[in-house]
Amino acid sequence: MRNTLALAVLLLASLSPRPGNAADGWTQVAIDGSACWDGKPWHFYFRPGMDKKLVVYFQGGGACWNAASCDATGRPTFDLGRSPSDHPLAHGLFDLRRSDNPISEWNIAFLPYCTGDMHIGAKQTVYERSDGTTFTFRHNGQSNTRAALDWLTSRMIAQGVAPDTVLVAGESAGGIAAGFWGLEIGQRFASAQLVVLGDGAGGYRAASVNDMLAAWGVLDALPSASAFADRGKVYFETFYVATNERHPAARLAQVNYADDRVQRQLLGLMGSPVEQLTKGLTCNLNEIRIDAPGFHSFIYPGDAHVMLRTNGLYTARCEGVALIDWISDLLAGRPVVNHWCDGTAGAFADAHIPRL
Repeated sequence: MRNTLALAVLLLASLSPRPGNAADGWTQVAIDGSACWDGKPWHFYFRPGMDKKLVVYFQGGGACWNAASCDATGRPTFDLGRSPSDHPLAHGLFDLRRSDNPISEWNIAFLPYCTGDMHIGAKQTVYERSDGTTFTFRHNGQSNTRAALDWLTSRMIAQGVAPDTVLVAGESAGGIAAGFWGLEIGQRFASAQLVVLGDGAGGYRAASVNDMLAAWGVLDALPSASAFADRGKVYFETFYVATNERHPAARLAQVNYADDRVQRQLLGLMGSPVEQLTKGLTCNLNEIRIDAPGFHSFIYPGDAHVMLRTNGLYTARCEGVALIDWISDLLAGRPVVNHWCDGTAGAFADAHIPRL
């Protein structure tokens, strides 16, 4: 144990926070070897709080998977405006002054996004443009995230602290990351109650999801789980099933706008356009519940995109239940039920549509 603690202290020192933007208690943590898609350095933010509570939060910002969608000189489908210097901002779950914010006193790691791969890629790719020129793109979300998790794990060990609750969350692309990383984070903090909460990422019902995962090298870098046995049938929903398989006591959930227009736009780019998100979203959520019956969802009306980092988090309601209360219950281990508010739950509750 003494050797383990000494090793943790040495590792923590080697990954120590460097001077950077520190506002409202946030510290910028830079790690040698981590990088954005273009090779520029990557870092994340950490805010210390209650010793026994930890949040790992993934920023969103689109995704890309081929030369046309990844080319920064063309029309990329990931947000070039995002950078690892983005501060998490003081809205939604990050308005830490609110008394009704359930994570206001937790330890929080905020992982910025700049790899175009939903934080889960494991491949450096040379893409070729139509004119024959090429560019290199680093889909290295896995190495960045794992470096941040190494730092967090070492910090907790060095302080002799074992979290009793860990929330893995994110919005948009980060919502996909939350589902993926829940399995590993649950293993790292095995004594903690694991909670996974994805935001604005539940409606991607398309066969091309598997192609995207292959393009990012994800299918060759999956953890061991029977849910991943057939690499040709791994989709974003599979991440929740695999996490449930390894951590059956985990509390898994998603929140979505019923007709999220950004998800619809991305589905069009993926070759599976839809006029409404509702049916595909319903099918995806139901499929997760088949193998992870403890999975829960909260769906609210509208076509906006994400909620967790907006002030709408404190006003959204469905069937008389406030979303913030539902999330608080989820974190506290109290019973929660599924909520669907767009007036079509009866029509689509048992719906099944194939992946186009």
